[in-house]
Amino acid sequence: MNYTPLNIKTDNSILSSLIKVNDLINYAKENNLKSLAIADTNLFGAMDFYMQSIKNNIKPIIGLELNLENNIIYVYCKSFEGYKNLIKLNKIKSEREINFNDLLIYKDELICLIPFESKGLFHKLREIYSDIYLTYKNEYEKGNIIEKSLYANEVLCLKKEDTFYLKYLYEINASDRKEFDNYLVLESNLFNENNYEFEKLCNLEIPLKQNLLPVYKNDLNLSSYDYLKKLCIEGMKAKFGNTVSKEYQLRLKHELDVINKMNFSDYFLVVYDYVKYAKDNNILVGPGRGSAVSSLVAYLLDITKVDPVKNNLLFERFLNVDRISMPDIDIDFEHIKREEVINYCIKKYGEESVMPIVTFGTLKARQLVRELANVLNINEYVVNDLSKMLDSDISIKDNLKNKELNQFVLNNHLEKFINIASKLEGLKHHVSIHAAGVVMSNNSLEENIPVIKYNDKYITGIDMTYLEEIGILKMDFLAIKFLTIIHNIIDEVNKKYQNNLTFDNIPLNDPKTFEIFQNGYTMGIFQFESEGMANFLKKLKPKSFEDLTSAMALYRPGPMQHIDEFIENRNNPDKIKYIEPRLKEILSDTYGIFIYQEQIMQTAIHLASFTNSEADTLRKAMSKKKKDVLANLQDKFVSGCIKNNIDKNDAQKIFDLMLKFAEYGFNKSHSYGYSLVSYKMAYLKAHFKEIFASIMMSEDLNDKNKQKKYIFEFKKLGLKILKPSINKSGIDYTFQDDSLLYPLNGIKGINLGIAKEIIEERKNGDYKDIFDFIKRCFNKNINQTVLKTLILSSCFDEFKVNKRTLVENLDSIVNYGELLNDIEDNALLRPVLKEYHEYYLKESLKNEKELFGVYLSNHPTLQYKGSYPNITNLDLIEDCFDKVINVIVNVDEKREIMTKKNEKMCFLKASDEEASADITIFPKTYMQYSDIEENDVILVKGRVEKRFDQYQIIVEKIKKLSE
Repeated sequence: MNYTPLNIKTDNSILSSLIKVNDLINYAKENNLKSLAIADTNLFGAMDFYMQSIKNNIKPIIGLELNLENNIIYVYCKSFEGYKNLIKLNKIKSEREINFNDLLIYKDELICLIPFESKGLFHKLREIYSDIYLTYKNEYEKGNIIEKSLYANEVLCLKKEDTFYLKYLYEINASDRKEFDNYLVLESNLFNENNYEFEKLCNLEIPLKQNLLPVYKNDLNLSSYDYLKKLCIEGMKAKFGNTVSKEYQLRLKHELDVINKMNFSDYFLVVYDYVKYAKDNNILVGPGRGSAVSSLVAYLLDITKVDPVKNNLLFERFLNVDRISMPDIDIDFEHIKREEVINYCIKKYGEESVMPIVTFGTLKARQLVRELANVLNINEYVVNDLSKMLDSDISIKDNLKNKELNQFVLNNHLEKFINIASKLEGLKHHVSIHAAGVVMSNNSLEENIPVIKYNDKYITGIDMTYLEEIGILKMDFLAIKFLTIIHNIIDEVNKKYQNNLTFDNIPLNDPKTFEIFQNGYTMGIFQFESEGMANFLKKLKPKSFEDLTSAMALYRPGPMQHIDEFIENRNNPDKIKYIEPRLKEILSDTYGIFIYQEQIMQTAIHLASFTNSEADTLRKAMSKKKKDVLANLQDKFVSGCIKNNIDKNDAQKIFDLMLKFAEYGFNKSHSYGYSLVSYKMAYLKAHFKEIFASIMMSEDLNDKNKQKKYIFEFKKLGLKILKPSINKSGIDYTFQDDSLLYPLNGIKGINLGIAKEIIEERKNGDYKDIFDFIKRCFNKNINQTVLKTLILSSCFDEFKVNKRTLVENLDSIVNYGELLNDIEDNALLRPVLKEYHEYYLKESLKNEKELFGVYLSNHPTLQYKGSYPNITNLDLIEDCFDKVINVIVNVDEKREIMTKKNEKMCFLKASDEEASADITIFPKTYMQYSDIEENDVILVKGRVEKRFDQYQIIVEKIKKLSE
């Protein structure tokens, strides 16, 4: 079929088309279309469309829809020169409205198509464009056009039956469009010879694999390679002195040779420069992440902080001359200062050459059903239930494999709704900025890719997918909250103790730090704070930094199955059996188990005489399961082992073992870099717990579940958490006599604004009593409800009047405050408070739990524990697996469900003063104890079981202790 559809919209025209580029290309292949023309409202999809078309031998034609004096026109590029003019017009369109002068300036190598509805512009535009056509989409329009014309209906979906779904997409977009007959017409008598003529005019070729890396200019006018070499030699002397071992010298020479050969000297210098800027300006930079940690050059330039030679990290995991690709050094910065580093790069290399990268949000399951429900007026409660059942990480179609969800859809007659949602799922929904990605070029980016203005800054007009294909460098400037926290803790430590502590001078062999990990006290520790990880660490009892890196690599889906074997081998190293003795040198640090990708590479190098580059190729082929590549490499590996006097069968066993582990082998370089951050946080927690706690807990103030876990831990570490004080509490946790004082805005019902009002007024002097507080603060924000909350949360305890007395006299106190607006304070007698006994302990603790989300003073279980023998604390239940134990717990949450047999059973979230746990009561047992309620203290006899990586107690007997 010699036909080119000329006006296809893709979903890059946000919420206007059902067509995804990939689907369009597949449709063209199925229907033998040899050329396609897209004309979106932007150029977001230009590179995706171009690259997929070229790959599938389809001629790509790229156009752009423009709005000119409230009329729609289209301009298409004939060549790359024309494409650059499209880029210019696309950028202007993102800044302001297009005018005739813009078209005149950027007219070269463009073709103009004017729809029938905009034909009034034809004569004026004919003075600008030498190639210009009027377009029609039906017989009526064709019959009323006398100028040069061609057929170009706007295509919004591929098949006629899909037009049904278009109206729902436009309703989500709040568009008032009414007509939806815009599908790809394959056979029509409307085509004419001008269509073929148009197609022949368009011959776009976008240059790829260009050298567009930014150039670093040094003050010595040395070549980039020579300057890089000079910096590395200086770095070598700074780190190792004047005498450097041959191993380091050879490694540096090798890395510099590879970097030079691959033309990446400027890349390293640019990264070195902005990392140096950050450090010179008191911005904490991470010690390294990803495979870049394996580069000695990066270490010598102070980009990373891990010695790759000492730690057996292989450079080829980062750069491999046999696997040509852009280098990828991702840098972690403090999250509040990341923009400062990017702005430095923009200033140095030019705003036209450094930009953030565009990214797109898509219509995902949960969001989509909510938006579509508004359009179709689906019951809100039904939608809420449906949304909770959906997993947004998989498609709606895959979600429907869940029988429970499928039944819910049938029961609520949602088949049509789900069908429409399935059609719209995955379409682009909105534009945003990539969280980390920034592109840098040696010239203006708009010479090669679209750029747009977005929220007062320029960003790329295509996503990151094809940047490397063009030759444009993407760098990740990652914003890491934990680095900001570490920086703040170190600053507070130095201020309080007059220390000279820095991130770099924290020692790596500190026993107190390893105790933090050994005891599982890892709340707030980067990468180590999950409950499952804490349980693993308590079993592992890490004693070295290498143990921590192994733990980080092991605690992931896949390798987790080898945790018990790892611990067993670690405790009994003499019992480890190696297929080949030479494997011991490679696997001894991980106790005979392949954990790291680098170990696979080292095995290929040392046992089969692979080069480092070949070993990396094997590592990648194994992890990606590339069967065609693996077949040749397997033969090479086995024959290489045989030449090194290894039995053929043993060689095959080793290869199979590597293949088994390769799928989830971890990047050792990354594990070392991130474990360094984790270790140093643990050091700060071990030695300066009150500062660590105040900053970390303030950061997570609104997460009550985390607050509870922090308080459990810090109590074990000997730190007291004091109830809030109206005269001393701030908006964060603060110190008081080596204890932490609870912040005002951490109290349920006291927002940040109210807390700031109280603190601001306090600058005029402490509050003397509750009447003084009322006089100075009572207003529309700080009203009777707020006052009661402050009383029950112990804020006024320092005035030596108990909480119940204040609450029972609240009306009188508030009335006094209201009268102060009309009467002078001196003329108004303060009411006499009628005295009451304080609340009972259970009521006080209930108020604590309600207002703080956790028990700050005594836990409700403490008053009972001395009365019963053989009680196990909840923090020890993992040591009691498959044993029957007795625990005394407070019921924090209760959830009742119906089983498939229509019987009631119950799940409890319970706690004691040490930890919390899940408690399950099966139907027969629950029949006896269904009167259990939240806030009850109960004695439970039950068996400890494990579900996934969580321990739980299965109830045998319950005795209610609190009444």
